[in-house]
Amino acid sequence: MKTSLASIAFLVLGVSLASAQYKAPSQYFRKDSPGINRNGGTNSYTHPDVPGTPGTPAAPARPASTDKPKFKDVSVNTQFYFANDTNRAFPWTKLTATTAKNAKGVTQPIKGETAIQR
Repeated sequence: MKTSLASIAFLVLGVSLASAQYKAPSQYFRKDSPGINRNGGTNSYTHPDVPGTPGTPAAPARPASTDKPKFKDVSVNTQFYFANDTNRAFPWTKLTATTAKNAKGVTQPIKGETAIQR
């Protein structure tokens, strides 16, 4: 008797929890969002905060910046920082065209195309 009552309670509880969290894909988006509407056609409404047409960038993309200094552009015996050292905590000094030394005295080979900060 106890097992049948427990199994019925488990079945009822399990079925009710399994379907409680389902959302249809149409419920994920706002009603005025651009894209496919409920009738299968495309919405003609565009949100006022979104300039241009969907799929195009709002501002023209800047071309790849070529003015970033490279390791090969730094003169010998000049202090520099690597590009990912944003707070400039680890200074390096260029020794030769292909090597540099850090503040601890460790010398490492560095490729000429490596981006750096001065």
